Order: sequence, then structure tokens, then C-alpha cells
Amino acid sequence: MLEIYRTENENLYGKLRAVLSCRGFGEARIMHNANGKPYLEGNPLFFSLSHSGSTALIAVCDSHVGIDFELKRDKKFTSVLSRFPDAEKKEIFTCADFLKHWVVREAYIKMLGSTLAEKLKDLSYVKGTLYDGGNAVKCGFSSGETPDLLYCVCTEAKTVAAEIKYFV
Repeated sequence: MLEIYRTENENLYGKLRAVLSCRGFGEARIMHNANGKPYLEGNPLFFSLSHSGSTALIAVCDSHVGIDFELKRDKKFTSVLSRFPDAEKKEIFTCADFLKHWVVREAYIKMLGSTLAEKLKDLSYVKGTLYDGGNAVKCGFSSGETPDLLYCVCTEAKTVAAEIKYFV
């Protein structure tokens, strides 16, 4: 089971609690790992949050999950791109290309509960496959876009498919 909710980035934890409550976990204690990733005590259900500006996404899953998105807007990315492997750089020509590669990395890192500082140098996304330390990652990925954002969700499960639901 994977569900993705789009909402305003206001009272995000309150909205998360409402989503969790619908699944019987409204009273579960939200904890944070050493890197700041939130999780439910006892891990009965997994979730991930991502926010930018006034928009937020919440992913809820029955296995470890990470979600990331970027608003479609021109960003300077050349300094970060310089850290990407050459094979990957050959696939990135526009800001949208860069953002598609970026959200895959971020979603995976969030699923692991890690940080960019720990993992960025180990990751590459080439021809639709994410590599960690040179090895193809064996996770489920689903990328998509709406008129105003690009997103990716990553789960431990191999198969991932979910549409974004709107939540107020």
C-alpha cells in the first residue's frame, strides 16, 4: 500500500496525524532518527514528508518510504551538477532534467533515513537506474509530475504506483 497526499505546507504534522488517524495510528508517537527523519514508534506504518514553499507531499506506506519533489522553476544547478558522475551529466541538459535526477536521489536518501552529506557522492542515476556505490539499487521508484512540480517516491517494495491525492 502506498498513498501520496498533496497539501499546503501549513500545520504539516497535524495533517500527517489526520492521515495516520484514518489508518488507526493517530495516537502513535512520532519519533526522529539521528538524522532527523520522522517515523512512528514501533514502525507499524511508514511515512515521508517533503515540502517546498507553500506545498507539501506526504507519502504513507507499509514499508520504508521516501518522497521528494521540486517545484518547476528555473534553478541554478551547475555547482551541484559538478558533483555528478560524467555518465549522468551527459543526460542533463535543462533544469527539468536536473530536477528529475535530483528527486530520485532525495527520495532514496529519505527512504534510507540518511542525509545528502552521507550519500550524495555514492549515488548516480543513469539511464533510469539509480546506483549506490556502483551497485544498482533494488527499490521501487515512481516518478511523476503535475503542472507545477516533479516528484519521486521510493519504497523497499519493488513495485510502486500511486497517484497524488489532494488533502486540505
